[in-house]
Amino acid sequence: MSDIEWIETTVGEYCPFIYGKALPQSKRISGNIPVYGSNGIVDFHNSSCVNTAGVIIGRKGSVGAIHLSEKPFWVIDTAFYIVNDDLEELKFTYYLLKTLGLSEMNSDSAVPGLNRENAHSLKIKIPKDKFHRCEIGKRLSIFDQKIQLNTQINQTLEQIAQALFKSWFVDFDPVRAKVQALSDGLSLEQAELAAMQAISGKTPEELTALSQTQPDRYAELAEIAKAFPCEMVKVDGVEVPKGWEVKRIDEIANIIKGKSYKSSELEKSKTALVTLKSFNRGGGYRLDGLKEYTGKYKSEQEVFAGELIIAYTDVTQAADVIGKPAMVMSDSNYQHLVISLDVGVVRPFNDVYKHFLYCLAMTDSFQAHTKSFCTGTTVLHLGKDAVPSFEFINPSNELLHVFYKQTSSIFEKINLHIEENKNLEKVRDLLLPSLLSGRS
Repeated sequence: MSDIEWIETTVGEYCPFIYGKALPQSKRISGNIPVYGSNGIVDFHNSSCVNTAGVIIGRKGSVGAIHLSEKPFWVIDTAFYIVNDDLEELKFTYYLLKTLGLSEMNSDSAVPGLNRENAHSLKIKIPKDKFHRCEIGKRLSIFDQKIQLNTQINQTLEQIAQALFKSWFVDFDPVRAKVQALSDGLSLEQAELAAMQAISGKTPEELTALSQTQPDRYAELAEIAKAFPCEMVKVDGVEVPKGWEVKRIDEIANIIKGKSYKSSELEKSKTALVTLKSFNRGGGYRLDGLKEYTGKYKSEQEVFAGELIIAYTDVTQAADVIGKPAMVMSDSNYQHLVISLDVGVVRPFNDVYKHFLYCLAMTDSFQAHTKSFCTGTTVLHLGKDAVPSFEFINPSNELLHVFYKQTSSIFEKINLHIEENKNLEKVRDLLLPSLLSGRS
């Protein structure tokens, strides 16, 4: 793109910032319109104040944070926004703003704030021709499109694992299928076949075909079906599969809280803190939430890839982080990962519980339980007994092993997609300066 003619201008001349509009919590009505603050989406509303796509810029709090919304949105008064009728040029502007160091332009020592006039005065170079601006936006957005696709695939994979967990260990579908078959006067063999149907979602005819085309898979299904009991019994007033037990999480795992730290300890280091920002809203791990850390910590507060962590604090208005789980991923940039005070690690006594506990922590019952232990208003805190005291139905060791095996490939794929996204972001960010300066 060396033939592009570049011109000098300012942020204010090219893309003036517009102030967001206040939307108190009391006036928000549940809907599908994202509500943006300086740190991204903070809630959803039933109407928008911006009826096109736009770029959101953090004004207070997360100063200079840049977000892109490709659909109508509401932006509150802690942020600025810009609009453009052409989505591709808007993407160019989005990437351009990310290179300007707006996060370093804090003009208020008491409450972080971005001064609009200071931002407007920044000098920039842009292609003179709108066509070229759009082309650069398209080239850079390819990376984000792939990242978004990977994220969507991961959401689907998580849903598959969660659906399997719910069917086996919440709804007890294979057990109930056996119970129903036996109560209908069918044989044990027929009851096992009914359980295989519940596990696989296949009809009897499809299972017969599977026995011919994939005999190993059919045999595996049969073995899984046999592992489920044929009877439901009551334990402490709760109906559970025969032989399964009601247990608390602290009977099968240690729960360890993270390290408090001082801002002076957040300096360049090969050790990093796993923080609240390491959690996606609704659960799951983020690679960009780490803070480099130079302070001391206990060995038990160091975490490793595959370990289950729980958010113990929340600053989101919708309380959609507290109590949520994530599985730690390794980061080649750091030798040690340490959980911060806002995070707890759940270490099962047996590794076979790893995926089981993660799925358990994603259930509505676990989330309702932990929220009942929350204290605070603006900042929520999870009580120390919230996680240890949660009761669940503990299946047989055989089924725990089966579930771990069945879900291992799912979580491996999720981790690969997260790692790929990390690499895509690196390549994109390396290209940003050259593409936005005309060197490539």
